[in-house]
Amino acid sequence: MENFFINERVLPRAGDANALIVHPHAQRTGGNTMRRIVFAKVYGGERVYSRMYRKDPPVWKEVSDADLEGVKVFCDHFDFRSNPKVTRPLLPVAVIRHPLYRTVSLYHFVRRKKTHREHALARDLDLEAFYDKASTANPRYYRNLQCRRICGADDARMALEWIDEKYLGVGYTEQLDEFVAALGKIFGWPRLDVRGAQPDAARYDALITPAFRERVLADNAEDLALWETMKKGPPHTLPIRAPKDEARTIVNRAKAWAKGLLGR
Repeated sequence: MENFFINERVLPRAGDANALIVHPHAQRTGGNTMRRIVFAKVYGGERVYSRMYRKDPPVWKEVSDADLEGVKVFCDHFDFRSNPKVTRPLLPVAVIRHPLYRTVSLYHFVRRKKTHREHALARDLDLEAFYDKASTANPRYYRNLQCRRICGADDARMALEWIDEKYLGVGYTEQLDEFVAALGKIFGWPRLDVRGAQPDAARYDALITPAFRERVLADNAEDLALWETMKKGPPHTLPIRAPKDEARTIVNRAKAWAKGLLGR
């Protein structure tokens, strides 16, 4: 298994001084570290386009070249898709995490964060009861979010194709330090204080029942397929789908085309 992926097809774009680094951040994968300890440290917060540094910034699908003048990185919670108003070369990077452990981490995060809209629910319920209620009420936040951040659709096959065609690289939460070091070599960054995380299995397996594991992985089947395929290393391909699954892929693609997701 590989600890990060750098896309040789996209790598030449990194030499363009006008290129825009784009990081669609799926919660609890390491996006805050990427924003604060990597992008803001290297480029300065004023050159990182994020809700954390700007008041009411436009969402990705509405942002334009004029909005991004002087900006080097667009880093926020958003689903990446083509935007015809942004003509600069794009260098998307993603960080992904095993969906089971992202779910457990998200529960503990919501319990800690008093301003989160589901804080009271997490405070009052155990992990399994919380996930049942929260994911049913807000499935887009708890199910297959990582695929959606990467390509705008709950579809691992499509996410993998986008990674192959558009993404500069993909890192993994547990080995974020290695991914950052690889990006640093590409962009000439100084040494950054990014450390590897404690293995998720060691932190969380004691909290996970077999029934909960089965439920979460079934709900996040696309994110699981994305994770397992990326971790195996190139070529990042999935087995041929059964006809029913292939029909679902065609529907997802049609929706994506309708939203203008596959233009670039």
